[in-house]
Amino acid sequence: MVKQAVYYIKSWKDRILNRFKNLFSVRPGNKLHSYLNKILNLSDSPKKIAGGVALGLAFDFLPIPIISIPLSYLVARVLKVNPVAAVSTVVILKLAVPSFYALDFFVGKLIFGDVQGLDIHDTGISTFDFFLDKLFEHGYPFVVGSLINAAIIGVVSYYFLMWFIRRRQR
Repeated sequence: MVKQAVYYIKSWKDRILNRFKNLFSVRPGNKLHSYLNKILNLSDSPKKIAGGVALGLAFDFLPIPIISIPLSYLVARVLKVNPVAAVSTVVILKLAVPSFYALDFFVGKLIFGDVQGLDIHDTGISTFDFFLDKLFEHGYPFVVGSLINAAIIGVVSYYFLMWFIRRRQR
């Protein structure tokens, strides 16, 4: 009985140590590469896969932090692109969202110049008052920059992925 318990403890310890080693031995590039392979091997048309990834990437640039995952799924269903590609792209790139927001603010400032934004008055009519207040704290440069970046990144990533998938199929 004691010998069997020692064996179980050793195997349990070895499994935990191996998982801990694997956690730090995998480079982030390998995870991104495996994600890309999984997405590109989905059983759907290349247009739908590229559209789903582009939609997910565009949603990460928009200032909708809490509901971006279910919203990307619903919009992917409506636009008839691959919802798995859209949602997984939104989830995978969540850690990059703060840098996307900084880029949004930078692009908005480039367009508006050094203008601090316009006067915005909350009438209290909207049901999203808290969200709008937080959004308007950053001003129009952030909102406009996020819309421009989402559109540009969405279109560029769609055409890049279509080129990449066609090249891969040859």
